[in-house]
Amino acid sequence: MKRRTAIGVLGGVAGGPLLLPLDEVGRMLVWREQVLASAGPAGDDGAASANGPAEGGGARTPSLLTPARARAMEALAETIIPETDTPGASEAGVTGFVAALVDGWLDDNDRDRFLAGLDTVDPACRERFGSPFAECTPGEQEAFVRGLDDELTALREDPAADETAHFFHNVKRFTITGYFTSDVGLDALGYRTTFRTFEGCAPLTPQETGLPRGESGR
Repeated sequence: MKRRTAIGVLGGVAGGPLLLPLDEVGRMLVWREQVLASAGPAGDDGAASANGPAEGGGARTPSLLTPARARAMEALAETIIPETDTPGASEAGVTGFVAALVDGWLDDNDRDRFLAGLDTVDPACRERFGSPFAECTPGEQEAFVRGLDDELTALREDPAADETAHFFHNVKRFTITGYFTSDVGLDALGYRTTFRTFEGCAPLTPQETGLPRGESGR
């Protein structure tokens, strides 16, 4: 059963094909690999959560994205990019990507500000809804995230304010970047980065040919 439609915090980014030049996509993918490598095993992109076992079975090093933080981050990301007719943020490994950013990439000030903000999510939801964010209903999660996005909008419209200082600015940025540099995210946009197997004479997809759905090129 598919979940709710994505809430309106992404703008038009998911509404059409990926239009970045090929070399820019390549740079983004290289950067993603550098981020994941910077954190060692804790940033494994294949993990379902930031502190679960690594793919291949080895033990993971402790992450600053603790289990409670990882649950909140995963639920926030899935609210921003839920599973619809395409996979959501969880399947794209966004939480593992955020763990890698936190553990090996962000500078101390950015990391500490982000984690401090993330730590406010569950207490705020317990006070408002009676449950930590990850255990709230989909409607409660969407209402909470919309409130955070409204705060960002207000900061953006205030010349004296800095929206980037709000932790949710980075929640959105990390979620979108993590998703759309993953295989899942690129596939959802119809952007094929690699051939996972040899596909001799494979028909092109409608996105690749520009033909209407139901027609394919050869």
